[in-house]
Amino acid sequence: MWKKSKVTDQTATGQGGPSEAEQEEEKKAGIKKRSKVPGVMITQFIEVLPEGKSTPDFLRKPIALTIQEGKLAIFKANVCGDPKPEVTWGRAKGDMSDTETFQKRYDEATGEYTLEIHRVSGEEADTYKCYAINEYGKAICTAALNVIEVGFKKKKAMEQLEDIGRGRVNQNFVRPCVRPSFVLGSVDPAEFRKLLRKRKGVDKEEAVKEPGEIDERFWEIIMSADRKDYERICAEFGVKDFRVMLKKLSEKKKERQEEQAQYIETINNLKHIDIKGVGIASFEFDLELKDLSSRIFLYKDGVMIPYSDEEEMKHSLKTVGKKLIFSVRDLKAEDAGLYQVDVEEVNLFSTDFKIPTVDFIVKIQEVKAKEREDAMFECVLSQPCPRIKWMGKNATLEEGEKYTITVSEDKLIHRLLIKDCSQLDKGIYSAAAGIKTCSAWLIVEADSDPASHGKKKTRKTTQAGGTGLDLGKLAQEQQEKLAKERQEQIDAANKARAEEERLAREALLAPPLPDTGDGDSGEGGDSGEGKDTGDGKNKSESGSNKSKDGGKSVGEMKDSEKEGDDKKNKKSTDDSDKGKGSSNNGIDPNANGEGDGDSKGRKGRTGPLIPDTVIDAEKERDDKYKKSTDVSDKGKDPNGQSGTGETKEYTDASGKRSECTRQGPLLKDTVIDPGVQFVSGLSNVHALIGQPAELMCKLSNDNCEGTWYRDSKKLTADDGHIMSRDGANHKLVINRCQEEDSGKYRFEADGRKTEAMLNVKDPPRFDPDDLSAFSQPVIVKVGNSTTFKLPFVGREPMKIQWYRKGEELLDDNTTKIEKSFTQSRLLLSKCQRKDTGEIKIKLKNEHGTMEAISRLIVLDKPTAPQGPVEVLESTASCIHIKWRAPKDDGGCPVINYNLERQQVGRNTWKKLGDIPGVPEYKDNDVEHGRKYCYRIRVVTEEGVSEMMETDDLTAGTLAFPSSPAPPKVASAFNNCINLTWSTPTDTGESRILGYNLEKRKKGSNLWSPVNPTDEPIQEKKRAVTDVVAGNEYEFRVYAINVSGLSEPSSPSEFIFAKDPKNPPGKVEDLKVADTSYTAISLSWNKPTEEVGVQDEAKGYFIEVRQAECIDWTRCNVTPIILTTFTVKSLKAMAMYWIRVIAINDGGEGVAQDLDNYILAMPPPVRPCFTDNKMKSFMVVRAGNSVRILLNFEASPWPEVTWLKDDVPLLKRVNISNSESSSQLLITSSERSDSGIYTIVVKNLVGQESFSVEVRVTDDPKPPGPVELEENVPGTVTVIWEPSPDEKRDDHLHYSVSKRDSTKGSWSTVADRLFNNKFTACNIMPGREYHFRVYAKNDMGMSAPSESPTWGSERRKDTFVVNMPAYKTCDLRTAPAFLVPLRQHTAPKGYECYMSCAIKGNPKPRVTWYRNNISLNTNTNYLITNICGVCSLLILRVTPKDWGEYNIQIESALGRAESSTKLTVRE
Repeated sequence: MWKKSKVTDQTATGQGGPSEAEQEEEKKAGIKKRSKVPGVMITQFIEVLPEGKSTPDFLRKPIALTIQEGKLAIFKANVCGDPKPEVTWGRAKGDMSDTETFQKRYDEATGEYTLEIHRVSGEEADTYKCYAINEYGKAICTAALNVIEVGFKKKKAMEQLEDIGRGRVNQNFVRPCVRPSFVLGSVDPAEFRKLLRKRKGVDKEEAVKEPGEIDERFWEIIMSADRKDYERICAEFGVKDFRVMLKKLSEKKKERQEEQAQYIETINNLKHIDIKGVGIASFEFDLELKDLSSRIFLYKDGVMIPYSDEEEMKHSLKTVGKKLIFSVRDLKAEDAGLYQVDVEEVNLFSTDFKIPTVDFIVKIQEVKAKEREDAMFECVLSQPCPRIKWMGKNATLEEGEKYTITVSEDKLIHRLLIKDCSQLDKGIYSAAAGIKTCSAWLIVEADSDPASHGKKKTRKTTQAGGTGLDLGKLAQEQQEKLAKERQEQIDAANKARAEEERLAREALLAPPLPDTGDGDSGEGGDSGEGKDTGDGKNKSESGSNKSKDGGKSVGEMKDSEKEGDDKKNKKSTDDSDKGKGSSNNGIDPNANGEGDGDSKGRKGRTGPLIPDTVIDAEKERDDKYKKSTDVSDKGKDPNGQSGTGETKEYTDASGKRSECTRQGPLLKDTVIDPGVQFVSGLSNVHALIGQPAELMCKLSNDNCEGTWYRDSKKLTADDGHIMSRDGANHKLVINRCQEEDSGKYRFEADGRKTEAMLNVKDPPRFDPDDLSAFSQPVIVKVGNSTTFKLPFVGREPMKIQWYRKGEELLDDNTTKIEKSFTQSRLLLSKCQRKDTGEIKIKLKNEHGTMEAISRLIVLDKPTAPQGPVEVLESTASCIHIKWRAPKDDGGCPVINYNLERQQVGRNTWKKLGDIPGVPEYKDNDVEHGRKYCYRIRVVTEEGVSEMMETDDLTAGTLAFPSSPAPPKVASAFNNCINLTWSTPTDTGESRILGYNLEKRKKGSNLWSPVNPTDEPIQEKKRAVTDVVAGNEYEFRVYAINVSGLSEPSSPSEFIFAKDPKNPPGKVEDLKVADTSYTAISLSWNKPTEEVGVQDEAKGYFIEVRQAECIDWTRCNVTPIILTTFTVKSLKAMAMYWIRVIAINDGGEGVAQDLDNYILAMPPPVRPCFTDNKMKSFMVVRAGNSVRILLNFEASPWPEVTWLKDDVPLLKRVNISNSESSSQLLITSSERSDSGIYTIVVKNLVGQESFSVEVRVTDDPKPPGPVELEENVPGTVTVIWEPSPDEKRDDHLHYSVSKRDSTKGSWSTVADRLFNNKFTACNIMPGREYHFRVYAKNDMGMSAPSESPTWGSERRKDTFVVNMPAYKTCDLRTAPAFLVPLRQHTAPKGYECYMSCAIKGNPKPRVTWYRNNISLNTNTNYLITNICGVCSLLILRVTPKDWGEYNIQIESALGRAESSTKLTVRE
């Protein structure tokens, strides 16, 4: 038997698992967990993890490598876990102590652990393990390293051959007790070929799976697959035991549902990954999460891949409600693999994406078809493919009434047939095979004949391309090419294998050495067929030499056959007498692995040979055969052959005899009987209740009895079962199956068994007689009732549904449904004609569905005939009319039509009687010129219909047809011009009898007939042959009916009688001359002329389409002659494709497209303002409107933004933008609207901005009360209360006017005062002074505030001088400030006025400073000192004026200083 080690660690496919010690340790250590990365085993050390802690896991596991020797092998892994796990590396065999070869690294930036193996060789080929361990658990994964050795390795070949000599070819492929009697030095060249054949299939070790073990990838795929795909997936992975698989699948699904319940509410509508469009694949499902913050991960082949919600990314996730759609764009071959979606650590969905390696040899080509015709696309693939995806207008096409999809037998030719083409079908159609696609246009040409509009034409399939390629021949050549490639691959593999054997043979052959090993019985090779005749002679039928030993030719055994201890051969010189020979190195060169003799002491073998298996000889002898032979007592076997220490002689291929001494005791051969086997087992059976069922199997032995069981209970013939045996065939028959017969049936024979399930179903069923009666149509008259009844049988519960014309019937006033366990009844009352149609009953239970169909026919009176009435003939003696049959005949055929006639002008109707059921009547009893009206009724068995009354018809009136349309030229040649025309719109109430055609040469006034006038043209086309080559002709046509000729049609266009020209070629040097937002200007050169290929172009058509559209729009109705054109009325900033088509008398040429799409926009221009004089300051009275209009130019259209004081505008501000200007409008301004308004114009090229200061103000209010003070003799200080508007208007200032008693006028003594006081000088005593103070701003001046009168007039009295006595007074005073400087805040761009009052005698010297720098000599400042009032004026404040200002007054008596700070506001 085959011995296989049990794999307990379910790692990735092709990777090994942990050792038995590791398994035992894990069982004791903790709990096994599933990782979200396939191939990773996690062991948790404790039952409950602390909050926030986790066991180690792999985010990215190392993958298996196949690498050439001498290269660098790198394994990479990323792990996670809290606390951070420790990562170590190991290998299944051998150590990793060599630090030069094995180097371990860790990258802190990426968190990646790396194992590097330098200069790999065959010794490093092994299974490597990566361990991640922390205090809560550990994670293990494995990866295999396969090394491709370059060249022939003598050392390795010697070791392999040595292993063969020692019986250690493969640990899972070892023959029992076979020890060849040769060593390396004694290998004969002739024998080496047999050794190579013997080694075939043995050198390579293959991983052996435990019976029943299934690849983990299989479970990931099948748990997300539909049940209909189970069989395909099982066949792909080699799973045969469906019963065990379904049981385990149910357990795994239950485990997954429990895990998913932690995070999700529902998941459904799973759709597996499929290619949806050009280069796009997607899969989707509906998902409802318990916690919306749960993370969703996407894996491909166990490796986490990033994704985004942007559709332009490689991997994207789109969420539409509960639906999640994962997409993969820009598909490549490496995108194939297993995709998995996880929520946190729980797997939700897995789908396997396979991309076939196929391409198009012949792509689909453009098809032109006329309306109501069929069109076909076809292509040829490079590899057989059962199905490709066809798409039309970005929608997937399926087989149906409109489309027919066919595939050739070799699966290389694929065709799409589009039936009954219409204008809606035109567009781009695509074929997709894997990631390869090809597209082509379907052009549907409108029917040029208006008479056939809406009428069905004869179908005619239009083939694609018109290249004349034989697709069948191409497919056959591709098949031969594929077969040739496969054969070349096989030949190359055979050649490489033969070369390797030759090199191995040359390297290993050495001079023969004496044989010191034991000689055992020979074993049959591959090339001969040994035959033991039983008389001591062993012959070979196909070998080159005859075997001289009497030993048995041993081949490969079946699993059930065992070879016992080998018997020793005794040397003999007379083979014919004793039937004994030498062992011949333990190999029979003439045997082919089959022995058919009956040698003494051995059992003959038949059938195919299989690899030998290690057998415990003692156990086999004791348990099976109880047969043992003591070969150590006498030194001989039962046949008298030599025992221990015997020397035996053999002859090699060259005839040289050698001797070898056998060492050690010999083991006796053991004959193993394979026993009874199943040639074919039981199969699952589905049977209907009451029907027979049969279970059958076949054994390998005809004389073996067996036992039948059902659900582990033994069956007997008394149970109603028929058990029979026909040789090796065993059969169980159940005549009438019942529900209790369902179960698991088992058949046992000689310790072997086979099982199968019998499922007895009880679906709904009808009795054939009842069904036949139900199927008969039921006929009932309108207004009556009818009943449908049908008995049935089947398991309850039963769902019963009745349908009428496809719609389910429910109980209502006219419908009643009765149901019982054995029948159902439908009662229809007051039936109407509209109830006519199909009646269906549908029964359904858990075992199946059954339907039965009948038909209800409700009879009623017919409807009236259908108009309009067509006058076939109207002459002086008859009126021939025709009408249409009634829309509904009431369920009975039309018997007659009843006609009545009334002559117009009379009140009576004349009965014409009944006519047969043909809707046509010819009335011969008419008078010329009279008008008649007819009434027509339909007569059936159910009654007479309503009447249809015709219009007034005139007998014998001449009604000529109208003029036909001008004839059209279909084609023209030197000797013939083909014309077509259409039927006139008015036929004159009679049919057209024919047409007359006339022609006229250009320059002539004479029309000549084309056809004889008495032979009208019956068709609407004519080939005019009476023409002269090179002349130009025009044509006209007459229509003829019973009344006569119509007026002639308008003449056709002039046409030359000459052979048609070839269409022109493509235009050259097509380019864009200029663009704007609404127009694009083009220019091009004429196409070149080639004699016989393409002629001169006479005009050009320009066509345009938007990028998102597929239909081209022609810009000019008639061809243009110039080679320039401007496409107008375009949508700004839209993308357009433009092409130019040259045309001449030969037709249209091939279109020339622009190389790229064009944007409808002018050339790029950086934004700039176009106004030369733009105001940067505005003053607006409060309540008035504010309007700022700025013109600019920019391309493309810029983005315009308005800001107020660098913040967005309020909603009350209206902004109007156009292509070249922008306007800001405030309809009713307020003081709060004051500020700096900035416009920013920005586009792709750059940006530009401009600021306008807007000041919203009003006439100021007057200042408060005015007071007068005298601080210095001869001066008066005017002090007033500030205006109420001073706080709201920083531009408010004051003006002071003065009037004295000697003058009657007012004079301004001070202006632009920003403080609330002013000192007036030169005040003369004895005069009265009056002062007025005005408040002023940018808008105007307020009313004045009057001051009290200062001083009084003195009357002139007599002057008396009293000379008082006085002392000399010292009037000198030290410098001092009467009024110091105050703080100032001024807006940028405005003026600033600083002032102060000083005193001092003698007059002090005044010096101004800014930031300790003297300003007295700075011309930017106006400095004055009038009567002790010192002032500093800054005309236009800038940010540079910001700082601290000082004024120093100095005299001989002292020094004083005052300072202030100026703040500039932006």
